[in-house]
Amino acid sequence: MAGGAFRAVRLLALLFAAAAPGLVHAQPAEPAFPAKPIRIIVPLAPGGGNDAIARMVGARLQERFGQSMVIDNRPGTGGIVGTEIAARAAPDGYTMIVVNNSHAALSALYPKLSFDPVRDFAPISLAASSPLLLVVNPSFPASTLGEFIAWVRANPGRLNYGTSGVGSPPHLAGELFAQLSKTDMTAIAYKGIGPAITATLGNEIQATFPNLIVGVPQVKAGKLRALAITSAKRTETLPDLPTVAEAGLPGYESSIWFGFMAPAGVQKPLIDRLSREIASVIRMPEVRQQIAGIGAEPIGSTPAEFAAVLKTDFDRLTRLIRERGIKAD
Repeated sequence: MAGGAFRAVRLLALLFAAAAPGLVHAQPAEPAFPAKPIRIIVPLAPGGGNDAIARMVGARLQERFGQSMVIDNRPGTGGIVGTEIAARAAPDGYTMIVVNNSHAALSALYPKLSFDPVRDFAPISLAASSPLLLVVNPSFPASTLGEFIAWVRANPGRLNYGTSGVGSPPHLAGELFAQLSKTDMTAIAYKGIGPAITATLGNEIQATFPNLIVGVPQVKAGKLRALAITSAKRTETLPDLPTVAEAGLPGYESSIWFGFMAPAGVQKPLIDRLSREIASVIRMPEVRQQIAGIGAEPIGSTPAEFAAVLKTDFDRLTRLIRERGIKAD
């Protein structure tokens, strides 16, 4: 009997061992990502660069993932409203936000924020970058950047330039210009770069720093005069237009970038997956063409590369804001 019992136990053990792999495979698997729609928050109104990038990339991500990409515009208080919503979202990969340079300036402009623009977010991918133009009304008595600087120096405080709000890329571009050129210019905030362009066209203000998609048509139509481009190199769109540095202000560079971020705490493998997918989308010829169509240069970076750009701009813009004494209303 003892031998029979031993053989029975041994048989049961062999049967269990044979069944064990099946039991392991029978365990419920982790749900595939994404298993539901992904929300892409745009902390600005529809129609701007952030919104355009979100929609261009989001449409292709939707095709790749087989899930809806919900573009959620949440404008307000210079981007704070939408950014705070993103910071408080669950760190599960189902919420992203498209930000620009202004994100790096938020804590310097608003020291009492309920979130930290750097610590509370995880960079995913730098999507694109675009230069700005320095344009003036055609009646303004300057045809070159040198003449512009000379006029502003001779008329301190009399030149008004339009911005799309305190801390916006056009505003920061103007403040950096004033700092390096040692001039006194007055920033006039509008609710967007469109109204600032309209004010320049109507000669209510003398100048502004629009992006290419808004500024180039007006320049080519002769309605505005472009004096320089703010990037480090010239653009193929206006190849004869010099950079600010070339035209007489060495060391000047100020472009606008757009990037995808997620709430801090999203697992690194998921951040890396999103980054790879976004970069793959941006490498698609049709998407590159779309991005170029808004006057921007497609990038598609790694999270680490985006983090380095963010840190550089955070340090640079924080220093500029403090030195210039810029304060949010």
